[in-house]
Parts: sequence; structure tokens; C-alpha cells
Amino acid sequence: MGKSFEEATEAQILKTMKVNVMSAMYLQKLVFVEMKENYGHIVNISSLGGLITGPMIVDYCASKFAVRGMSQALISELEYLGLNNIKVTYVLPHITRTGMFNKVQAKWPLFFPLLEPDWVAEQIVIAAQEEREQVILPKISNLFISGEHLMSVRAFRKYSEIMGSRLMSTFKKIRQE
Repeated sequence: MGKSFEEATEAQILKTMKVNVMSAMYLQKLVFVEMKENYGHIVNISSLGGLITGPMIVDYCASKFAVRGMSQALISELEYLGLNNIKVTYVLPHITRTGMFNKVQAKWPLFFPLLEPDWVAEQIVIAAQEEREQVILPKISNLFISGEHLMSVRAFRKYSEIMGSRLMSTFKKIRQE
């Protein structure tokens, strides 16, 4: 992360996919039968990067799109199979102050602030209790992303740039791969 697509090694890309997608999928497979026989609620963490792309995070965005797609497909399959006792919530937060995106600054902090981990956790608990399928944080982001379906891909990319999709320009790596 924080590298161009060209600079990212195959090992780094694979690690991102394993951590963000495959680990969630394997864990869900591990507990699925137990959930099917009883009850369960799966909470997958995607990202606004699973809806809106930006430069220097191609691998990250791809993995978060995959988490979102996996969640949507699983919801559809559970409904198709009539498994109403298993719920799925997927969360798409803006950048959260966890240290992962060091020194990244929001372009429009009044509208799209960097989120506090405790607040994000509270929102996830509330969403799970309400059995919401999709949670976009902060909620104002819904206004921003709704434009995607109203404009061409190129126009939306420019719009995203204006709204701050180039956050990685201030990113500082804090640890080695």
C-alpha cells in the first residue's frame, strides 16, 4: 500500500488479498455450519475504498471491492437458501485513525473527517443490532457516492479527485513489508 501498481510486488498484492479477503472468507467457512444450525451474524469490514478508488492503493481497493462483493453475494445466497438465521453486515468506513494510513489528511475534513476507531466500533455494533446489511461511514458519504451512477466513469473519477480520492499523496510508511 502506498505504492503504484507498477511498484507493488506480487507478494505484497497477495498479502493484501489474503489479509483483507481470504482470511474473512476462510473464517466464515469455518463457522458456517455452526451458524446454519444455530444463529450467526457475520460482519465484514470493507472500506470506502471498496466503492471509490484512488491512486497508490490499487491492491487495497481491489481487496475491499472483493470484500463488498463477497458480502453481497453471501447475502444473496443466504436469502436464496432461506437461511434467515444468518445475518451479514458489511461496513465501508472512510479512513479510520488506526495508524494504518499514517499522515493521511482528508481534503474536506468537515465533510469527510478521518474517523475515530471507537466511533466506528459503536456504529458497527448498532448496525449489527439493527441487522443492517450495508453501513457507509460517515453517512454523508452516501451523498458523495450516489453520483457514480449519474455520470460517466471518467466524470466520476474527476469528481472523486475533487472530493479527495488522492489521500495517499500524504501517506507515510511506518513499517517495512
